[in-house]
Amino acid sequence: MKVAIVQEHVDTRRGGAETSTVEMARHLALLGLDISIICRGEKPAPFVDQNVTFLPVVVKGVSRAARTYRFVQGVHRLCRDERFDIVHAVTPCLSANVYQPRGGTYAETIRRSLALAPPLLRPLKWLGRRFNIRQRFLFRLEQLLLGKHQDRVYVAAVSDYVRRQVVAIRGFPPERVRVVFNGVDIAPLTAEERSQLRTAVRAEHGLDEQSPLVLLVAHNFKLKGLAELLRATAYSSSTGAGLSWIVIVAGRDSPRPYQRLARRLGIESSVRFVGTETPVRSWYAAADALAHPTWYDPCSRVVLEALSVGLPVVTTRYNGAAEVIEPGRHGVVLAELGDVAGLAAGIENALQSTLREACQADAPRLHEQLAMARHARELKSLYEDVQM
Repeated sequence: MKVAIVQEHVDTRRGGAETSTVEMARHLALLGLDISIICRGEKPAPFVDQNVTFLPVVVKGVSRAARTYRFVQGVHRLCRDERFDIVHAVTPCLSANVYQPRGGTYAETIRRSLALAPPLLRPLKWLGRRFNIRQRFLFRLEQLLLGKHQDRVYVAAVSDYVRRQVVAIRGFPPERVRVVFNGVDIAPLTAEERSQLRTAVRAEHGLDEQSPLVLLVAHNFKLKGLAELLRATAYSSSTGAGLSWIVIVAGRDSPRPYQRLARRLGIESSVRFVGTETPVRSWYAAADALAHPTWYDPCSRVVLEALSVGLPVVTTRYNGAAEVIEPGRHGVVLAELGDVAGLAAGIENALQSTLREACQADAPRLHEQLAMARHARELKSLYEDVQM
């Protein structure tokens, strides 16, 4: 079976959907499929990496919108010439017979982005979105693909959260949406390795063995709720009955606004920005809980990785990955981000030793359930059904 996966940008340093796409492609190739990734590139020459063929589309334009428009045009020509059995679009294109909005639908992305803004500023932010020509183009292309052309496409939703987004678009037929729950590639943690990494990483960063560590991993601190996490940390520290913990922030975003916020909240000494030098898997071993109080995540890879190695998670209902969290065993799912006391209580709950032990006991099962290899097998099954 000859499959093209269409994603405009493929740079695994950016994380999230881009890393997932490359991992997914490699696992599909291991299943015997002929996999190509169509992406933007500086040179038109195809190349092969780990049994996946990369087909770069060279585009020019004075704006991001123009370059994206020309990329979509180039994809259409390439798919017409190469005659793929399956065109699996991550970036929407009308050549697709499988669409996988790994970042969620554009409509929901816009709604959740507006929710980030204070209520009085939302009209201004909405107006600014009107001038984002590239996003408007992709939004309309997605609406066309799932509207007028809905009889030609099946949707692979990475979570039920995304499935609900899709069926809300112009009454898209539910029978043409299949939840192919997201997957990750991460090596499991044995008890011995967890203990060794915990000791080594904490010693390297001057942290003692007993201090509760709450980890946040993100490259967009605002979207992933770092400000809310800092306020919850201050709230818990200020109440006599509350726990105190150290926040470890791993990611590439600028720490300056959040360092200022921590200073204003009086918790500057309890927040460490550690960048990306230490492998995130090592931080999963060193930490006691993962905080991911995100404003929007179709199905967070970070949460799936943490659960796969037995680290309890606190996240929100606006994260598709929350669907696999069993409260009381794997962590806490928050109804809203505005409830600082609720976030603090959720973290305190996740830090309890009984919950950590339950999550670690379930890690082998979750590791298999959340594996990218399983995700690829389910996608292959969908491809076969599309061809029938």
